[in-house]
Amino acid sequence: MNKVEYKKYDSSYEEEVLKVFVESFVNYPLFWGVFEDRFKSDEKLRSFHERLMKGIFKATIRKDECYIGCLDRKVVSIVIIEKPSDKPVGFWDYAVSGMAGIIARVGIKDTLEFMDMSDKTEIVVKKISDPRWHLYFLSVAPEYQNQGIGSSAIQDFLIPMVKENGGNLITVTTNAKKNVEFYTKNGFSLVKEETLECKGKSVGNWTFRMDI
Repeated sequence: MNKVEYKKYDSSYEEEVLKVFVESFVNYPLFWGVFEDRFKSDEKLRSFHERLMKGIFKATIRKDECYIGCLDRKVVSIVIIEKPSDKPVGFWDYAVSGMAGIIARVGIKDTLEFMDMSDKTEIVVKKISDPRWHLYFLSVAPEYQNQGIGSSAIQDFLIPMVKENGGNLITVTTNAKKNVEFYTKNGFSLVKEETLECKGKSVGNWTFRMDI
């Protein structure tokens, strides 16, 4: 396989990037299970999930830097990183990023509960006082998963980029148990394992750090 080349995201890649982002998180516990009881069919739930993920992506890149990995001119991976100087993504960022329809669909109360749940996943990370580079999202197109692209994104792109910018700490959280082995294998140390509750749903949450 040829080497994946990383470059900063620009809107000319939006359609392709959104497709990868949505598909890679299609069964992610935090983004999938919280609202599932509100929909009578899988089709409607998947449509909602697609709109939710697109809104989350657009809101996140308002504050954080996004890089895309290309292989043979095709987007195969996405890395979104929060620098120590970046401000947190807030309600307004979501509201102006295509989430208005979602807020109207599930209601302001449920939307705020979901955002509160999302914030809780980062509590342990935010208590770390040292300047940190936070890996907000790492996505790999489904057809390219299990081929080493995710590990390469960390080892060959993320770590060197952080070092070049004077950073020495990377953090990441995940709500999928299957990712625990992945991050451990790639040099992260588990800081805390916990279970969070939202709307009667239990979601696992694992916080990692890597000192480089």
